[in-house]
Amino acid sequence: MPGCKIKPDKDIGRIQGASNNPLGDFAPPRAVRGAAGEVESSMADVVLVEDEEVLRRTLARTLEREGHDVRTAESAEEALELVQRGPPDLLLTDYRLPGMSGYELLRKVKQDQRGVAVILLTAHGTIEDAVAAMRDGAADYLRKPVDLGELCLVVERCLEREGLKRELHYYRARDLADCDAEGIVGASPSMQQLRAVIKRVAGLEKRGGGGPTILLTGETGTGKGLTARAIHNASSHREAAFIEVNCSAIPENLLEAELMGYERGAFTGAATAKPGLFEAAEGGTIFFDEIGHMTTYLQAKLLKVIDEKVVRRLGSTRDRVVSCTIVAATHMDLEKKVADGDFLDELYHRINVVGIEIPALRERGDDSVLLADYFLRAHASEYGIDPPRLTEKAGQAIRSYAWPGNVRELSHTLERAIVLGPSGVIDESDLGLRSAPQAGGSVRISRSNNLEMDFSKGPIPLMDLELALMRSAMKFTQGNQAKAARLLGLSRDALRYRLAKYDLR
Repeated sequence: MPGCKIKPDKDIGRIQGASNNPLGDFAPPRAVRGAAGEVESSMADVVLVEDEEVLRRTLARTLEREGHDVRTAESAEEALELVQRGPPDLLLTDYRLPGMSGYELLRKVKQDQRGVAVILLTAHGTIEDAVAAMRDGAADYLRKPVDLGELCLVVERCLEREGLKRELHYYRARDLADCDAEGIVGASPSMQQLRAVIKRVAGLEKRGGGGPTILLTGETGTGKGLTARAIHNASSHREAAFIEVNCSAIPENLLEAELMGYERGAFTGAATAKPGLFEAAEGGTIFFDEIGHMTTYLQAKLLKVIDEKVVRRLGSTRDRVVSCTIVAATHMDLEKKVADGDFLDELYHRINVVGIEIPALRERGDDSVLLADYFLRAHASEYGIDPPRLTEKAGQAIRSYAWPGNVRELSHTLERAIVLGPSGVIDESDLGLRSAPQAGGSVRISRSNNLEMDFSKGPIPLMDLELALMRSAMKFTQGNQAKAARLLGLSRDALRYRLAKYDLR
């Protein structure tokens, strides 16, 4: 049976508010993007540690010709003094040095200055030691005798990676300032519960790293992706990567390569090795949107990753350990897909350790009006205009409309009203809704199980229709929840939530 199922109301209208100092101590990135979007190299501060004078001078001249500012040292002790005077962008050090070794220097620098990239120079006999040092934070290594062309290439790639890391760190820190559970728009009880659930789930982490696997369910447009991001941003690993995978948009043959990565020559066109999305999400969160579209072949691959916490790149014989939180989302009934043989039962239970069902917007009461106000401000800001005001009739129309497309439809409706409607005020007619009538009709199910609806006194809220169907199904099955769920096309957990919601016994 699935894990704990939590049914808050859902949708996130997104984020309001930011701290007075949203970036904290994070400075803007040094990397500069060119016109094509690529990262352009800029002069870097390099500390070079080499006890052989001739080689030290040669390496220094080569790096200076590349435009870098180079400070040299004959020993690790002297290099530490240079680093303490001013942390460099890059430390290039020989592995074997008189006194303190290059490996010991690496550990000391990484302990005090984690942002300094380190490249090791090593003779053939110490390559294994250099590779081990990379696990302790070294960015790369070069064999002796040093090829000067290779030196320039490795240094350039290292500085580019570090620049991208700083850039990503900067923008992620900026985004986190206004993207958390407290910023989810909605005042309904279910939204308050959702915020509490996010904080609870995000605060849990396994000893080996990563949080519990989470399955988000709900209709299309309810905001499952925003919920996943809010969970990530509320966690202790919020500064790590958040990787989103759209399972319905990527073909199966490409999706496997994207998830697992591949080695050079693994298939036609694989000119270089590429890490997969699981490796990219290391220490963070990977989000599988619309996981119900994933083929059973890839489901088996995902199940292996969850169980064994390892991935194997295409064309490789070596497993790589990965540690990340896995969040999945779908609008489909996965229990029905399991019964039909289209979804692996084992995988369903693995991803549904914590189940969060996100209700439709029509079930959230006045949250639709709160979200409308939010979207008006957000879209007006995007177009550089003053936010218009909703009339009372427009607010009533928004509140009573069924919103089959949920929050996504609401957002698009208000953007269209801003673009096409008169400036300053948005009335009911500007929304372009198919209907926004006043309530007053009635619905009931007769003794012969016929659905009877009376629209003569006004519209019938969908919640009334749902309540009538729930009562009839429970009565017909004499209280058997499993049978009632099948009659209504719901999962057992979805039925249990609705029984509690309407206080049906």
